[in-house]
Amino acid sequence: MNKIHLMFVGVIITLSMIMSPILQMSYAHQRALYEINGKDYLFVIGSANEPLYVDDKTAATLDAYWPNASDPTNSRANGTQPITGLENMLKVEILAGDKNMTSNLDPAFGEVGKYESETFYPTVATTFDYRIYGNINGTNFDVTFSCQPSGGESAPSDNSTVDISENVVRKALQGGFGCPEDRTGFPEPYISQLEIAQELNKTE
Repeated sequence: MNKIHLMFVGVIITLSMIMSPILQMSYAHQRALYEINGKDYLFVIGSANEPLYVDDKTAATLDAYWPNASDPTNSRANGTQPITGLENMLKVEILAGDKNMTSNLDPAFGEVGKYESETFYPTVATTFDYRIYGNINGTNFDVTFSCQPSGGESAPSDNSTVDISENVVRKALQGGFGCPEDRTGFPEPYISQLEIAQELNKTE
């Protein structure tokens, strides 16, 4: 009996170790379910290389799926299929304060249905917005997603139906993606590339 009990505990621990990265990944991105011109689309929005810190290499990311009708916000549900071709329909505007940059959403290498912006490096710890916009099969789409200072774990879910624009309805919004954070330096405080540049400008 004790052997069976130990085996059971071992299985639980193993499953926890396997599931932990999956759960962390799901919290690190925001899931938005839309009905666009009568058809459901599941978008998963976030940043590359989360958690994200100042001076990290990153990009805005968009994963797009034809969802499972019985479990539409689960990108791993049986029958879920990636959506291709959005690189010809959508762009992303990355906003931080009064600064902005516009980028194509190019297909990620070797990952069908995943799209990435141009690479960039956050220079300060601040709130980032990702505006995804364009025309999806004849329907205008323009929606902005904002990072969460505390990451996706504290982001409330919203399963209410919201009219976004003509023929675009949001049906669910879950999770969130984190904002860039300051780095912790040791044994000396971390000095960002921006701070170094500012100090160099002073000396010049």
